[in-house]
Amino acid sequence: MITITGLFTHPIKSCAAQAHPQGVLASVAGLAYDREWVVVDQQGVFMTQRRWPRMALIRPVVQDGRITVQAPGMETLSWSLDAPVGENVAVSVRIWSSDTLGRDEGDLVAHWFSDFLQTPCRVLRRHSRARRHVLTERVRPWEEKSQGWRSIGDQQQGFGFADALPFLFINEASVEELNRLVQQSGEQAVPVDRFRANVVFKGLPAYEEDYVLGLSSEGLSFAFVRQCTRCPMPNVNQLTAEIGTQPGLALAQSRQFAQGTLFGMQAMLVQSPAQRLTIGQTLDVEYSF
Repeated sequence: MITITGLFTHPIKSCAAQAHPQGVLASVAGLAYDREWVVVDQQGVFMTQRRWPRMALIRPVVQDGRITVQAPGMETLSWSLDAPVGENVAVSVRIWSSDTLGRDEGDLVAHWFSDFLQTPCRVLRRHSRARRHVLTERVRPWEEKSQGWRSIGDQQQGFGFADALPFLFINEASVEELNRLVQQSGEQAVPVDRFRANVVFKGLPAYEEDYVLGLSSEGLSFAFVRQCTRCPMPNVNQLTAEIGTQPGLALAQSRQFAQGTLFGMQAMLVQSPAQRLTIGQTLDVEYSF
């Protein structure tokens, strides 16, 4: 059994997290408003902290029908979730190898982000016609080993601008074990926010999540579809935007596999209605062996 200890959304892809200590709605599309917006450059390519670490300093909050963004040295900007700020034209966006649609949030928002990031950019919200689904080649291996435990089913709703799947789960014990290596190198332990999880949990030994097929409770099931491949972005300090060498070196030392550097589990909500997740909620573990 695992216990949820943290719930986080990242309303604007690659910007700061919003914590949800009182709980948050989960659906097949992910946690409510997670990666609902994306920043794109003049060529329409999505921007991330990999190249623009200052994005970590942009702090969005979705609350009371509005999204508000703050950043050092900038006036607070807020706009309605319902207001048609820009034209309702569908703009094509590619997130790695997956195509989807966005809606431009208008010049005022674009100027604010361009000023802070010091480069021309636009902000897109997931378009109402967007139907981005988890790629079949990512789902099939999980279905083959699930042996009927759960079915992925229909993905009609789709999900937003997350890299590959709607949910990312992180095991506290795995962070602690990784930090043991970080501290052995003479560096300070890194906080869990470096891994940009949606759900943080306790209850499993370090890295035992690698062998988990899914989590469930009455009326709620998550499929742990695959391990999360890691780029250098966890090296970005989420409070200062400074780039270091950890936990990247520790990950390279301890979590190298044929598929790459792996840490955390990417997941989908399966055969479950939309419902609220809460801190302290428990789920049973289903193993893949």
